[in-house]
Amino acid sequence: MSDEIVDGAGANLELMQRRREAMSAGDAAAVEALFSPGFVDHDPADGQPAGAAGLTWYWDGFERAFSDVRREVVHTVATPEHVVTVTRLSAVHTGEWQGHAPTGRSFSVRSVQVMRVEDGVIVERWGSTDVLGILQQLGLA
Repeated sequence: MSDEIVDGAGANLELMQRRREAMSAGDAAAVEALFSPGFVDHDPADGQPAGAAGLTWYWDGFERAFSDVRREVVHTVATPEHVVTVTRLSAVHTGEWQGHAPTGRSFSVRSVQVMRVEDGVIVERWGSTDVLGILQQLGLA
């Protein structure tokens, strides 16, 4: 993993590390505490509830549908206002996902997430994950 930190952005990098640790531990309350009450997700999944609870809703469903989920941070850039993270996401499809029965197949794709931070909490998120790549690797597209 490589990190680029602009002066004054170390706290934002630490915030993202706490987020990753809470997600890995499955601690929804700890994850949600890192987001502002007015958090806006600019790229929600279909049916995703608003706010930080929507993110935990999404990942809870994802982790029910996939086993051996791995999130490898490839690169992170932190500024005083934003953190951009490139991640390699991989897993094995062992449960129903988006109406598809488990295939038992694995996938590995890149994901790019941009978080805007204000007063020590995440206030906005933009993201892109190669969903088509996931579907193709699972034999679903």
